[in-house]
Amino acid sequence: MKQFSGRVVAITGAASGIGRALAIDLASRGAHLALADLDAIGLAETVGMCEGHGVKVTSATVDVADRAEMFAWADTVADLHGSVNMIVNNAGVNLNLAATAAKQSISDFEWVMDVDFWGVVHGTQAFLPHLHRADEGHVVNISSVFGLVSIPGQSAYNSAKFAVRGFSDALRMELEIEKANVSVTTIHPGGIKTNIVNSGRRDDTVRAIGQD
Repeated sequence: MKQFSGRVVAITGAASGIGRALAIDLASRGAHLALADLDAIGLAETVGMCEGHGVKVTSATVDVADRAEMFAWADTVADLHGSVNMIVNNAGVNLNLAATAAKQSISDFEWVMDVDFWGVVHGTQAFLPHLHRADEGHVVNISSVFGLVSIPGQSAYNSAKFAVRGFSDALRMELEIEKANVSVTTIHPGGIKTNIVNSGRRDDTVRAIGQD
């Protein structure tokens, strides 16, 4: 995609952070927006920030870990906007305190994987049919620098973000082989001041690595 004016972009995790910043920037470039998040208050604030640019902005509270919700939202976006050109799978979570891979709570591990990895898979698979029907389409999956380099105490987050990288790379090659009108970009942000820490789970039984 060379330009965004008149295009329809769907963004998950749009209530704050990277998702909000992308939404505001894309609205200023003339893109119509479909925004999703579980934080209804923050989402409404983002919608307000994107209005006034002469673009259509719709929003929905969606749990990216829920496959049925994501597919229903994708169909709704296509119905409301007529088409979809891009999905930005940005929603993500992390654990506030590190745990070793050997002692990581399986429930917390599954929570991170459900949002950070399966949320990306759900969003990609839900929107791909709509992107293929558009004249051009793009999938943007947000991984992390932790999807490039492993960090002690971040086994769950590393696993999810490395998985996003592998999934996205394989999909990009498959689409190139098909000579499709859709491609994929994986983004690996470093440290950015977002709400991922504030919204993360905290386990007060976990001690810092190296402590007795």
